[in-house]
Amino acid sequence: MQGKILSTQLISGDDGKRYEYDKNDVINLDGKDLALLTGSQVEFVSFDKRVAKSIYIIAENLNVSSILSADSISSARTKALWGLGLLFFISLFDILILGTTLIVEQIIDIGHFFNFIILYIWLIIAIVSFVLYSIAIYSVSEAAASKSLFKNYIKAIITIFLCGLCGFVLLIPTIMLLANIEYVDIFSRVMVVLLLAMIALIAAIYPYKIHAELARLSGSSLFLWAFWIFVVSVLLYLSVFGIFVEFAEIITSLASAVSIIAWVLLFVAWWRFKKLEKR
Repeated sequence: MQGKILSTQLISGDDGKRYEYDKNDVINLDGKDLALLTGSQVEFVSFDKRVAKSIYIIAENLNVSSILSADSISSARTKALWGLGLLFFISLFDILILGTTLIVEQIIDIGHFFNFIILYIWLIIAIVSFVLYSIAIYSVSEAAASKSLFKNYIKAIITIFLCGLCGFVLLIPTIMLLANIEYVDIFSRVMVVLLLAMIALIAAIYPYKIHAELARLSGSSLFLWAFWIFVVSVLLYLSVFGIFVEFAEIITSLASAVSIIAWVLLFVAWWRFKKLEKR
């Protein structure tokens, strides 16, 4: 008989009846998360007309709604990987698409409308990436019954926003000051970097707690490695506004390379996160 998976415990048969089933009776599950397979077509046998046995998945239906609604570690991992993948995509989008636009504008006038379209596409992808990653953190928090993980994530968002606002306010006079860098003494330049670094480190308090808990729950120190390497990349970026302003291109290129390393480590950490470690 054929049917469709309605939930992790229920199948709707083609005969109009519903059958209960056990995960262990799905023969070709191959480690997949049943919560993500809602709507998939299956073949099965039933001996008492209420329970399905010897279940084969014949057509998977991995859809967006099932990804967003599932709260297991497997679904959280899927959301996080998609979020990180989209984040990497918009980084390439900045380099490739916007760079190409600047070249095209040297040849023809493509107008402001096209630039707005590009900006909206970037914003949409960025928002989707943020939402997916946020749901991933929430899913892990629910699966692990953690009282602190998602709360720290919300606090991290608020703290980063406020510190980013403070940093932006500080950067305005800093940029004006550094416009005549040859007249600025080294002490003032160091103080600028220290102030920006202090703001960045304050903003990093809750992200550290998040990655420390993810490292503990997953048993992988890659979460913390990714965090600290990303902090190094941020500090490198900030150093351009003071100490190493003369070497801005070299330092920003180095910072970009370091941030890519952090992204790769975080991606691998989520890829390997398949179950909760026993506490």
